[in-house]
Amino acid sequence: MAAPPPSAPLPILGWKEHVELPEWGLRLRGKLDTGARSSALHVTRLEEIGTHSHAGERLPVVRFDVVLGRRDAPEHHEIDAPVVGHKVVRDTGARAERRPVVRTRIRCGPLDTVAGITLTDRTGMIFRMLLGRRTLEGACLVDPAHGYLVSSPSAGRTVGGGG
Repeated sequence: MAAPPPSAPLPILGWKEHVELPEWGLRLRGKLDTGARSSALHVTRLEEIGTHSHAGERLPVVRFDVVLGRRDAPEHHEIDAPVVGHKVVRDTGARAERRPVVRTRIRCGPLDTVAGITLTDRTGMIFRMLLGRRTLEGACLVDPAHGYLVSSPSAGRTVGGGG
């Protein structure tokens, strides 16, 4: 039996939008991908710098770089975050990769939530940020025919997707 419809209509976001990670001071273009289960962020120089306890388990604290800006003028943002788990993610070619998961606040238009994000090398991908259906479900609908329904394609200094 299908779940009852929500009492209020859900906001509609485009398949690509600007995404803010305010706890880290980041704003970048992202792809809203209902075909992907989890959200992912392109990072470089991922390294363990310590440990912390989470749910009775010792997990690493990681340091990583997020590179924004133009290729000829990159902006490196160094971020430290506690890992809350690991996730095995399969790409479209069925290759499996074990990724660390961190949690942070995500804002995209009316969407404002704290969610898990896997950290990975998305070199070669158009978008540096991918919002998967676990982050989106119950909060919004995605219009696959339109981009930038709640944000401007040219607003701000961002990178990571065709405008």
